Amino acid sequence: MSIKGRLRTLLLCLPLLLGAFSGMAMRPEEIEELMHSMNQQKIMQTIPQGAGNPPLPKLPPLDP
Repeated sequence: MSIKGRLRTLLLCLPLLLGAFSGMAMRPEEIEELMHSMNQQKIMQTIPQGAGNPPLPKLPPLDP
C-alpha cells in the first residue's frame, strides 16, 4: 500500500476513532457504507487528444 493510501485510510479512521472515544454511537450500517464508498474505484472520463470540441446535441425548442 502506498503512503498516499495509508494517509487516506488514517484520515478516514481518525474521526471514527475520536467518535468512539467521545462516546458517539455509529451504526454498523453507516460504517459499512463508509468503508464501501472508500473502496470503490474512481472512473475518469478523458477526451482523446486532438479530438477538439465535440459538437453539442441540439435541444428541442421551448415553444409549446
